[in-house]
Amino acid sequence: MANFEETRQTMRELVLKANKISSAEFEEKIELHHQFLNEGGAGGYWETFYIDNLIFGTYMGITTSNDQNLRDKQANLCFYDLNDIDLLGVRLQYANCAGIKAEAKSWNEADLEGSLLIDSVLPNCSFQYADLYAADFSRSDMRNCDFRGASLIETDFENCDLSGCDFRGAQIDHTTKFKNAILRDAIFDKQS
Repeated sequence: MANFEETRQTMRELVLKANKISSAEFEEKIELHHQFLNEGGAGGYWETFYIDNLIFGTYMGITTSNDQNLRDKQANLCFYDLNDIDLLGVRLQYANCAGIKAEAKSWNEADLEGSLLIDSVLPNCSFQYADLYAADFSRSDMRNCDFRGASLIETDFENCDLSGCDFRGAQIDHTTKFKNAILRDAIFDKQS
């Protein structure tokens, strides 16, 4: 397996070079993705693989008679810059959003259940009341994000930088993964 820091740096360099996506292209991907969800695409899971210094995700668990057609509709936003896109309330369950760049954006009330957002650059974002159930943010830069009221059950923050994040009122339990996450100055609800 490749050196973790080299892999992290390679992925970060790709994210910082991400191409901007137009609103029209984004809306087209969202429309197809909703078809993916409506035709039975939800409920699968992500397998991640290391190849050289890169990490890729493959969506597993689709068992319909028309697998490939369905997979072609699933949103793939890998290595896109979403800074010009309105993400408020966006519905992207089970989408491939690995390596995205979206700084200081509002994802409030978004539904990212089961989505892959590994190695993303997302500092200063707000995820208030977002559904992040089983979303994977591993190795992402999420400094100073606001997760107040968000559903973080089974959410994976492994090796994320979560410095200064606000988790007050978020739904967190033993399935929420913070393995090796940086939590400096993060705010959590007080334990009684």
